Amino acid sequence: MPNKDSEKSKENIAKKLIKIAESKNILFCDYQEVEYAVIHVDGHKEIYSIESPKYRKWLRKEFFLIEQEGVSETVMKTALETIKAKADFGGIRQDVFLRVAQIDEVVYIDLCNENWEVIRIDNSGWKVIKESPVYFTRNGNMKPLPIPKPFGNVNMILKHLNIDIVDLPLIVGWLIMSLQKGSGAYPILILNGTAGTGKTTASRMLRSLVDPNKCDLLSKPKTEDLRVIGANHHVFAFDNLSGISNNMSDSICKIATGDHQSVRKLYTTNDEFTISLKNPCLMNGIDDIAKRDDLVSRSIKVNLMTPKIRKDERQIWNDFEKDKPYIFGAILDGLSKGLASYKSIRIEDITRMADFCKISSAACIAFNWLPETFMKAYRKSIKNLYLDALESSMFGSAIMNMFEKENKFHGRPSDLLYHLEFENYAPGKYSQGWVKTAKGVVSQLDRLKDSLSAADITYRKYKNRDNKTFIELEKFEEKGLSKNPSYASYA
Repeated sequence: MPNKDSEKSKENIAKKLIKIAESKNILFCDYQEVEYAVIHVDGHKEIYSIESPKYRKWLRKEFFLIEQEGVSETVMKTALETIKAKADFGGIRQDVFLRVAQIDEVVYIDLCNENWEVIRIDNSGWKVIKESPVYFTRNGNMKPLPIPKPFGNVNMILKHLNIDIVDLPLIVGWLIMSLQKGSGAYPILILNGTAGTGKTTASRMLRSLVDPNKCDLLSKPKTEDLRVIGANHHVFAFDNLSGISNNMSDSICKIATGDHQSVRKLYTTNDEFTISLKNPCLMNGIDDIAKRDDLVSRSIKVNLMTPKIRKDERQIWNDFEKDKPYIFGAILDGLSKGLASYKSIRIEDITRMADFCKISSAACIAFNWLPETFMKAYRKSIKNLYLDALESSMFGSAIMNMFEKENKFHGRPSDLLYHLEFENYAPGKYSQGWVKTAKGVVSQLDRLKDSLSAADITYRKYKNRDNKTFIELEKFEEKGLSKNPSYASYA
C-alpha cells in the first residue's frame, strides 16, 4: 500500500514548484503550442521551453535554495504538467525566435552570450542592447557571435576565403540575407572546388559569422531529419556533398523559400500542429550539386581556388578570429544600408530571388561599390549554374550536342527523341536514365527551360487544332541570360 504521508509530501513539493514558477516566471505559449518560461538571471531575462533541461535545472535550483533538498523526477514531471497548462491556458501567445528575428524593418540578432545581449539593426545603424524586446530561445549547441566592431571592411573576407574578388559580392549578399527574417526567400550558397581548396574551412567561417554552432557542418541527412535540424539551427550547412537526390533538392528549395508541414502531436491522437521552416542554406562539394532548375534558380555558386600559401589549422583560425568582429561589423553596416535603401533600389529584369537581389544591391553603398556590382556577379553566377545543370543532364547534353550543328528544331516530342538518337547526339541513349517516351521529353524540356535559356536556346510548347503537342527549339546568339544583364540603380 502506498504511504499516504509520502504521497502528501510529493504533492506539497509539486505545489511549491508550481508556486515558484508562478511567482518568478512569465509563462506563455508560442503559436505552435510550445510552452515557455521567462526567467530572471543575474539582471537579465532568459527564455526556455518548459520541457527543456535548462528550465528543469533552474526550477530544481530555486527549490533547493528555499528547501535545501532535491526533487525527484516523478514530482518534477507532475509539477511541469501544471506549469505547462498555466502557460498554455493562462498565458499569452508570443512568437519565439532562434538567432534572428525581424519586426517590420528592424532586425534583432541574438549574440547568444552569457548576458543574453542582442544586436538591433535598423536603417540608421546597429547597436548592441542589453535586453531584447523580442523573445529568443536557445539550445545547448548554439555558440556566441562576436561583439561586432565598427570600421570593419568586407574585403577582409578575401584574406581568409580562397575566392576570386569578383565573387565577394555574392558571399557578402548571402551573409546579409542570412541575418534577416523577412518575407523573402533565402539564397542557397554552394561552394565548389577541388580537394585542398578549403571548402570545409570556408563553410565553417561563413556559418560562424551568422549562426555559430558546435555542430557547424552536417553530413547529408535524410529528408525526414530536416525538420529536426530546422528546429535547432538557423543555418542549414552541409559538408562534402557528392550530389543530392531529387527529393533532397526539392526539400532544400522548400526550406529556402518557406516550408509548412502539419504533423501529429502524438502517435496516439489525431491532433495536428504546423511546423514552419525557412532557413539560410550552405552546401559544399567537389561535384556539381545543383542539377535541377528549381534549385539552380535559388542558388549562388562560388568556386574556391587552391591557396598560394599554406597555413596550419591553428594559424588559419587565429587569423580569422582576429578579423571576425570587424567583418561582422561591416556586414551589419551593409544590412543597415540595405534596409535604408531597399525600397528605392530599382533592378532591371529582376529574377525570382527579388528580395535577395534588392537587399544585396541596396547594401553596395556601404562598401563603396556601384549599385550594379552585386547584380553583375549574381547574373554571372546563375548563368554558370544553369549551364552546369544543363551539362549534368543526360537529355540536356544531347540538346547541346544537337545545337552545335543545328540552330532549330520543330516537331512532335517523339520526333525530337528520334532525331537525338538517330543523329547520335545522345551518347547515353542506351543507359537506364535516358528518356524513353514523348511525355518524358516534354517533362525534361519543361524542367530545363531556364537552363536552355542560359545557353541561348528558346523553348516553346503548343498544341495544334487536333490537340497534339508540338515543340520548338531555336538557338539565337546573344540571347537568354547572357543578354542585357540586370543592373541596379537608385530611384
